[in-house]
Amino acid sequence: MNVKRIIRRVTDNDYLFTIFTKILAVLIGLVASFYSNRFLGPQLKGELGRISSLLSIVAVTANFGLYQPYPYYKRQGEPDVLNQFLRIFLLQFIVYTVIGVIGAVCFNSFELTAVCLLAPIQVLANQLSFMMMVEDVKFKNAIFFTARITNTVITILAFYTMDRTILVALALIVVGDVITVVMALMRMKRMPNPMKADLRFAAKIVPFGFVSMITTLMLTLNYRVDTLMMGYMYHIPDTEIGFYSLGVSLSEYGWLIPDAFREVLFSRTAKDDAIEEVTMSMKVNFYLTLLMILGILVLGRPVIRILAGAEYLPAYPVTVMLIAGIIPMSYFKIIGTLLLAQGKKGVYLGMLSASVAVNILCNTITIPLWGKMGAAVASVVSYAVAGFVFLGYYLKTYQIPLSAVFVFSPAEKAKLTSKIGAVKRKLGKKKAV
Repeated sequence: MNVKRIIRRVTDNDYLFTIFTKILAVLIGLVASFYSNRFLGPQLKGELGRISSLLSIVAVTANFGLYQPYPYYKRQGEPDVLNQFLRIFLLQFIVYTVIGVIGAVCFNSFELTAVCLLAPIQVLANQLSFMMMVEDVKFKNAIFFTARITNTVITILAFYTMDRTILVALALIVVGDVITVVMALMRMKRMPNPMKADLRFAAKIVPFGFVSMITTLMLTLNYRVDTLMMGYMYHIPDTEIGFYSLGVSLSEYGWLIPDAFREVLFSRTAKDDAIEEVTMSMKVNFYLTLLMILGILVLGRPVIRILAGAEYLPAYPVTVMLIAGIIPMSYFKIIGTLLLAQGKKGVYLGMLSASVAVNILCNTITIPLWGKMGAAVASVVSYAVAGFVFLGYYLKTYQIPLSAVFVFSPAEKAKLTSKIGAVKRKLGKKKAV
């Protein structure tokens, strides 16, 4: 009974439930990494990194950012806003599927064919995932969790039953996107007719959406431009890109805590500014992320040996370099939710564009000099620019002292102590029983 109550407390709290599902996803992801890294090897992993980076850029561009205005219009009380957006998204999917099939037939390139066929479903999956983050963040995490489990099972089966091929990795992308689409539509209990999409409403949100698309494109470039430049501009070998991709994957475990806060705050700031909650989130995130970074530093090398094998050890220096940018970039992730919900897309885009420009400029200098390590250095510099610019804007706009995002007030300490004490009491009762 006590166990059920503890579980209920976790699932009732959006933050705890989100962090809990992220941790479970890490455990499942570690199992998947053990098999996928060995199944692909560094060279195919590098090729996959190039294709997935190109796919992300195409999917973001084709999206036109039309999902980004959803929290704003929901906050403004737009009538039937959910169905209006769904109709537009489904119509986009139909049009892009037709275009994608035609493109796949016309292009004489495996990489371009793969991107043409995968982009339509990824566009729709990204749109519905964003909507679920606003509507029901806990179910969004359930979708994420389900996709991870399914992909892990498929990866294990492929490892034991199939020859080494990149097609399996591409198939996993499709499976994850399909699961997202199906579960989101089932949860919303809606399947509106795309032929009845309100094109006037679509035209109304295009200006907002276009700027948001550029914003999301800048965000994607900030994470992906290094891989694209290594592969297509400087022709770094796929094996080296494979090492870099693994280093990025390991460092991304440090994003779990900031992403958990970001997802919950999307739902919170869709209703009001929630400044106190945003500031508190940054404080808790800072200390939890420090622990996560310490764990990656200590366990990174043995984890690479276990999950990928000794052939991937050149990925460890990349991991160490990249985790230096986790904390500053977490400020960008958390504060960015507030700016988007307020409709301050221009401010958001301007500060983010500066970070991307720094990233590209640094890459043009550092990649020719140091290869994959140069790309890691450029990423850290751009993360620092983005994070500290956003933090400075937030502190200045709301007249918040710098100490407020690091130091807990007596009232906040008492609140945290009370919550921790409640959990201990629950666990104590369980032992007594």
